[in-house]
Amino acid sequence: MNYAFKMMAVVLALGVLVLGGCATKNTHYGNDGDYVGDMKNGKRHGYGTNTFVNGDKYIGEFKNNYYDGQGVMYWASGSKYEGQLKSGKQHGQGTFNSWNGDKYVGEWKFDYKDGQGVMYFANGKVQEGIWRRGIFKYAQKLVKNKTYTQPKSQISSAELDVANKRARELERKLAALASKQKQQQQKIDTDTRVPLLEIISIKTKGKRGTITGIARDNIEVAEVTVDGKPVSLTSNGKFKYSIFVPSDGVSLNIQVTDIAGLTSSKTIKLERNETTISTLISFNRLNPLGKRVKTNSNALALIVGVEGYKNTNASALYADSDAKMFRDYASEKIGIPENRIKTLLNDNAGRIDITRAIKTWLLKRTVTDKTDIYVFFAGHGLATDDGKGMYLLPYDGVPDLLEDSAIQRKQLFADIQATKPRSVTVFLDTCYSGGTRNEETLVASLRPIIITAKQQSIPDNFTVLSAAKGNQTSQSLEEAKHGLFSYYMMLGMEGGADINNDNKITARELHEYVVDKVERQSQFRQTPELQGDKDRVLVQFN
Repeated sequence: MNYAFKMMAVVLALGVLVLGGCATKNTHYGNDGDYVGDMKNGKRHGYGTNTFVNGDKYIGEFKNNYYDGQGVMYWASGSKYEGQLKSGKQHGQGTFNSWNGDKYVGEWKFDYKDGQGVMYFANGKVQEGIWRRGIFKYAQKLVKNKTYTQPKSQISSAELDVANKRARELERKLAALASKQKQQQQKIDTDTRVPLLEIISIKTKGKRGTITGIARDNIEVAEVTVDGKPVSLTSNGKFKYSIFVPSDGVSLNIQVTDIAGLTSSKTIKLERNETTISTLISFNRLNPLGKRVKTNSNALALIVGVEGYKNTNASALYADSDAKMFRDYASEKIGIPENRIKTLLNDNAGRIDITRAIKTWLLKRTVTDKTDIYVFFAGHGLATDDGKGMYLLPYDGVPDLLEDSAIQRKQLFADIQATKPRSVTVFLDTCYSGGTRNEETLVASLRPIIITAKQQSIPDNFTVLSAAKGNQTSQSLEEAKHGLFSYYMMLGMEGGADINNDNKITARELHEYVVDKVERQSQFRQTPELQGDKDRVLVQFN
């Protein structure tokens, strides 16, 4: 092989190193040793030189980390192969010179002599013919003019001169590079300055801690580790590391090492920013807006809420807030027009006010067999001593004069039924046991006796949802500032009670939802009840 051809091989193998190709520095491949040459996507690809740790050496073409194409393989034992390779094996035309003086010229297939070839033994014997998987099969004169040596370079004289010139220039550059590398190595060998490690910030947010820092060195930083684990560095030496911080904190050792092996380190302590965590249950804020519903222009609503009473100091905590909030649910979730809703609160909810609203306001606006009436009452209720009479206490009612001052539930239903509506739905956030939401009693003489109200029948077209059983107390939900029953009843109307996701909430679905929530929250001391048409649709989403 002439000088130009040899130097062309050097150019192909090492030119990229100096002239700015795919790779510009040695890449170490573990047991494969050191590599200098072209790379693609992190793999040896193109022309290069691989020097193995055992002294073997390969110069030539690579494809995806394999020797593939034209190349020369030198073994430390003294053997040499020059020719074609494929997937890291001798494949195609090639010449193999063994360390013991034997020589084979011919065809190869995946490291085996295979095809036509000539074997020249060191003792002078020659085998010329056909080989299969390294075994000589039979003698045969080789095809005339067929050559088994490396193809000669088909280049002109002018191209040869250019190649020679380029090869010499490359040699000078390689020599300069070698000198520079030697100087660099000398600096490394004589380096005594430890690298600098600067912590820029230490932040803890909740359970996550973050450390930001920068590493510098007079020559080059090799790596930065946190508790022995390498972290990535930017081009200017900055690094960032995040870690889980347990409740009692965590200590981290940060170490920077330069290419001379010199180190410096710091120990950082991260503390969690503990905050007082409330163990109280959080309750969603009521919000009647959201899913839109169909408007029911034939519906009417009478809403009554009494918190403070004229003739008793026992208040019905948050009852007026329940009534005011239910007005919005009547319009936004039941679909009743605003001008068809009447609300009576506190001192405007006396016995005459409620009676007049039923016998005058409802009566005038009800269309026989077409109007759907909804009644909501939040306040005190009380039963007679024998439990047979159930009364709703208006603002001016007197607990120990029920028949004379309160509204009998049975009579209330009869007066509403007399308006001849199509349907009536009643929501009663009250009880009849004599207890109050804030655990008082309406009549002092009742202590500690609890009255048990007996369940009464209701008209056929009525559906009644009550806050509690006859012997239970309707409780308040202090965290939500509402009655316990009213809060979950309205929350269920927002969509939570649509158990089968059919965009409808029936009385049965709303009752099941409210029972589950109220019983758990009251520790099973309050159980809402349902009477009437359980399949009546109360909320219809669009």
